[in-house]
Amino acid sequence: MRNIKIMQWYFKTQVHTSNIHGDGRFTLDFIPQGELVVRIYGNIYKNENNSYVNHSVDNNIDWDGSNGWISNRDINIGEEITMNYTQWIKQELPF
Repeated sequence: MRNIKIMQWYFKTQVHTSNIHGDGRFTLDFIPQGELVVRIYGNIYKNENNSYVNHSVDNNIDWDGSNGWISNRDINIGEEITMNYTQWIKQELPF
């Protein structure tokens, strides 16, 4: 069986309990503004649930228009990585 890469994280992260919702992904590295943080291969709608990246309107990674997310500010060690789902989901969301 082939090992197919679904996501590539460019910094060390870990998943644990989030104050936002359920589990979240937290950085173990300092991430400078403007860095590629994660790339999702394939259909992002199917893969998003496995990323453990929660939604926030005060997000710290922005969609690059393809399947990558770039840090929009410095992200400190231990900080939860968040994205604004409305940047790439083209439907009304309940939040």
